[in-house]
Amino acid sequence: MTRLPLITLRTAVMLPFTLILLLTVGVIAIAQHNSYERMLSEVSNKLLSSYTKNISNDLKLFLGDPFNINVTLADSIQRHQLYQPPQLTILEGYLFDAISFLYNGQQQINTIAFASEDGHLVGFRKEPNNQYALLLKDQRTANDLYIFAGNSYHHPSSHQIKNYNPLTRPWYAPFAKSQQAGWSAVYNNMDENQTLTISAVSPVMQHDTLIGITVTDINLSHIKQFLIDEASASTGMIYIMDEQGLLVGTSDNSPILGDGLDRLIPAASSSPLIAASGDYIQRQQLREQALTKGFAFYHQGNRYFSRITPYQDPYGLNWYIVVTTPEDDLLGQLPDQQMMGLIAALLLGGGGLCLGLVILGRITRPITEIADASKKLTEYHWDIPVSSGGSLKETQQLISAIKSMSRRLQHSFSSLRQHVLYDNLTGLLSQQGLVDTTNSLRNGSQGSLVLVGLKSFRNINDSLGHINGDQLLIQITERLQQVLPTEIIVSRVGRDEFALFSTELVTPQQIESLAQQALAIFHRPFIVDGIDVMLRARAGIVRGRLPENGINEWVRNASLALSQAKQQEHPLFCHYQSSLMTASIEQTRLTAELKRALDNDEFEVHYQPLINLTQQRICGAEALIRWRSPSRGLVPPNKFIPLAEDNGMIIDIGHRVLHQACQQTAEQIRQGRWPQDFMLHVNLSVCQLLQAGFIEQLEAVLETTQLPAANLTLEVTESRLVSQPLLTTHILNHVRQLGIHIAIDDFGTGYSSLAYLTQLPFDSLKIDRSFVNEMMENDNCCSVVAAIITIANNFHADIVAEGVETAAQAEKLTQLGCRYAQGFYYAKPLPLSQWSTDMVNNPQKSDLVMEYPR
Repeated sequence: MTRLPLITLRTAVMLPFTLILLLTVGVIAIAQHNSYERMLSEVSNKLLSSYTKNISNDLKLFLGDPFNINVTLADSIQRHQLYQPPQLTILEGYLFDAISFLYNGQQQINTIAFASEDGHLVGFRKEPNNQYALLLKDQRTANDLYIFAGNSYHHPSSHQIKNYNPLTRPWYAPFAKSQQAGWSAVYNNMDENQTLTISAVSPVMQHDTLIGITVTDINLSHIKQFLIDEASASTGMIYIMDEQGLLVGTSDNSPILGDGLDRLIPAASSSPLIAASGDYIQRQQLREQALTKGFAFYHQGNRYFSRITPYQDPYGLNWYIVVTTPEDDLLGQLPDQQMMGLIAALLLGGGGLCLGLVILGRITRPITEIADASKKLTEYHWDIPVSSGGSLKETQQLISAIKSMSRRLQHSFSSLRQHVLYDNLTGLLSQQGLVDTTNSLRNGSQGSLVLVGLKSFRNINDSLGHINGDQLLIQITERLQQVLPTEIIVSRVGRDEFALFSTELVTPQQIESLAQQALAIFHRPFIVDGIDVMLRARAGIVRGRLPENGINEWVRNASLALSQAKQQEHPLFCHYQSSLMTASIEQTRLTAELKRALDNDEFEVHYQPLINLTQQRICGAEALIRWRSPSRGLVPPNKFIPLAEDNGMIIDIGHRVLHQACQQTAEQIRQGRWPQDFMLHVNLSVCQLLQAGFIEQLEAVLETTQLPAANLTLEVTESRLVSQPLLTTHILNHVRQLGIHIAIDDFGTGYSSLAYLTQLPFDSLKIDRSFVNEMMENDNCCSVVAAIITIANNFHADIVAEGVETAAQAEKLTQLGCRYAQGFYYAKPLPLSQWSTDMVNNPQKSDLVMEYPR
């Protein structure tokens, strides 16, 4: 897990204060901002709602009067039968009076006209300076539409439209079909001005038959002027669009027509505000929702509030009124006042922050100095001046405590350094003391190191006790100091290991002489508590240029050489070689692979037959462990068994072998493949034997596998039983009480003490293969074999010869009275799958040899 960086006390104190103050100011600012936004939203909603409502009401009046006038005109024409074709003079006079006198005050009305079903049209259009232009199409105009420069037929014509047909115009055709009054869609007039127009239309009926249409035109320029008047009280913007999203009018001077004389959508308007709000409406599809909706948008860094409101009347208008106003118009000077208040709060908070930081700095400065002083204590600077802590009582107490602690630490570290650099028991340099002493030497200097170690010192400790063992180490130290030159640096680097370092003895002869000189002190017995104790010692030697990494590297290398020396009888010392490190690394790697082999169940049980020499038949087998490694192949037992015994894995391995061998043997006996008296031999490590609960594990194996105890023989190596004779004898007796047989393996290679043999419970002895191999060439070996057979007979024990490889050896053993044998002459250890059931019960030796090829 990643460690977080540490912060100083000053930061730890000031940071929360600063954060709290900033948080307070931030909360106030946020609260003020939220309050402002909430108030702005409420004000904008109410203001725009009221504004839109007024515009809607005014628009209703603005459009309602022309529409009502048009309905009245249609009603009068209908009731008074003013349309008398082909003469239109009566209707002409009525319409002129209506536009010039009756409704002259309706400035928004641009044209009043009547068009008949037979294609005639008569009407008047307002002109500048309170003048009127006659619009006429009848027999007098040869069915062309004439626009006269006055209010009568006798004035000159200002514009003529040939073949004009009013029945196809957008203000006539839809309403002639529906025969309902209403508003036309926005369209372009066909006169010389071609203005955008919207018309109030009313059908004229006579005896339920349509005779014509009255139309009252409103130029869109009047709607634009209406919107300009409505928006004059503010800096906002108003525009109207129809149900198709096209502009009808705006409150500014932006055109509503594009280059192609088509009306624009708001988003395409040249007015930035109309384009911005139109784009928002288009993206949010507000027009399609047909709902009153308020929204806000930003334009050129300023915020605008807008509202779209549907405008509908019973006569077909389906428009949308959009009102937009800047933020500044809503609250006046309030935003500026609020900003000034926020700036004042920030300045006040900043001033308070600076003042608080100054005060906290003065409070924490003495504590920071104390922290710096304590840091220097870790660098062994004991005399540290600490300034006065000011007027704070607690700070003064802390300064006094740090000074007192400095004095005590100085004394403690001096004592501790003495303990670290020197061995408490012998007074010699410790390994760390050796490191410190040699650190002063220049890298690359010549030198030599002899590491002297005792053999079986643990057994001496166990037998004499640790106190006497310590006295023995003191005596060794005294002898070394007596015999070694004074320039030799002697140190104790392990429980029973002493390092001798020299920078003057560097040749192989000189360093070997030093090693022999040190080992010579063990030729005489040591007297401890009145007991003569003989010790055996070995030495590992390293010489050459001092390593850059320090003397510890040499101590490690010398330890490897010492381990090698302990495994050999002569010479008593061993020089370090790189191959020892390679072997150590290989052993480490092999240990890791051995652990994986246990986890992956890579071990196999092979069986080597045990031959009854008298009857010449297989009477049993020894179960032998084999390791089939995925990377190394079949690993020999002598490569991994000693390693497993050293690291304790032999217990798990041995238990698996014991369980598997018992299970397979029991199965073979139950299936009749092996005889009922078939004897299974399984090797047992002393580590297994001495582990807690071994007897219970053994009973569990027999119960689980259902192998009779009488069919099982456990083989224990003779030389390893003497490590703890009393305990091993007790456990072996318990094993025999279960009915299990005991065999002493490799007999004759260890101590072979007859006195110990009389106390040891066993059922058979196994003659080591080394005697069997030399028996035919060496009479002494033959005599030893004969003696072992005699001893076994005297103890009423069976005898098994290991390593039989020739027929002559088998014959000689038979002559000497050996009853059982095993070896490559009969068969190599084989997996159970390669055993032949017939051969187990076949008494012919020659067949046996053939069945189990060497």
